[in-house]
Amino acid sequence: MMHKLSILSSFAATVRKSDWSKPLQRIAIIGMSLPLVIAPTLVQALPEAQIVTKLQKIPVFTITNQTGNFLQQGTGTGANIRLSTPVFMELKDAVTFLKKVKKEQPQNSKVAQITIVPLSEVYKLQVEAKKKSANMSFVFVPPIQQLKSALAIEKKTYKPNTPYLVPLFVIAIKKNKQFVTIQRNNVTALFFDKTEAQQSLNLFKKTDPKLSAQAKIKVYYLQNVLDDFVSRDYPGQNQLAFVPSPESRESVRKLQAAQSKSAPAPKTSTPKK
Repeated sequence: MMHKLSILSSFAATVRKSDWSKPLQRIAIIGMSLPLVIAPTLVQALPEAQIVTKLQKIPVFTITNQTGNFLQQGTGTGANIRLSTPVFMELKDAVTFLKKVKKEQPQNSKVAQITIVPLSEVYKLQVEAKKKSANMSFVFVPPIQQLKSALAIEKKTYKPNTPYLVPLFVIAIKKNKQFVTIQRNNVTALFFDKTEAQQSLNLFKKTDPKLSAQAKIKVYYLQNVLDDFVSRDYPGQNQLAFVPSPESRESVRKLQAAQSKSAPAPKTSTPKK
């Protein structure tokens, strides 16, 4: 069964693969460690515009109607009802969810479709909802395989039907009894895909064998990092860069190719003699 796909018109035309698979040109160890627990303060570490820029090339998958309104789920009753919008990091999870919605709510989901939007758009809506104290939220749904990889690194067991955050994978090295992130070409990569993080770690080990024994992949979580952008200020924050997963990049590429094929050919006319 095919599901209708659309892509937000404001999305960048190309979500390209980053250069993390190429040989390292310059790498540095920086004295920072992303906190796992966020302690809110009154200080905004990064301006909202800068946060949006960091997120605008990360594709996410949502369920919308024909006019682009997000599917919302309600929990609770009466004045205590809470609305949430699921946001998927990979297309296959959005497809599975849409099939479930169409089966359980056939009348209400006739015009439902999967829409690809940049994470920056979701973030801006999330910020606006918080400013207005709106009774709604966006729930980021982690890919199961990436989640299990993250839990394995943390030596934890996956529990079905348990809410989890979206994991991010970063290369770090042990220094002075704590792990600090490493930079490549002045960028600290936050990978959505553990395999890509491993490939980058392997390249690092070839580049600097002396330090490789101390280097490993550490796990952080998307929502914590987003909250941290707003509430904390620490060295190296500007150099953090998100690397979308190969699956999400490929989904965008295929959709763009399909849209290009289906676009009507430009009309041509023969000049009059």
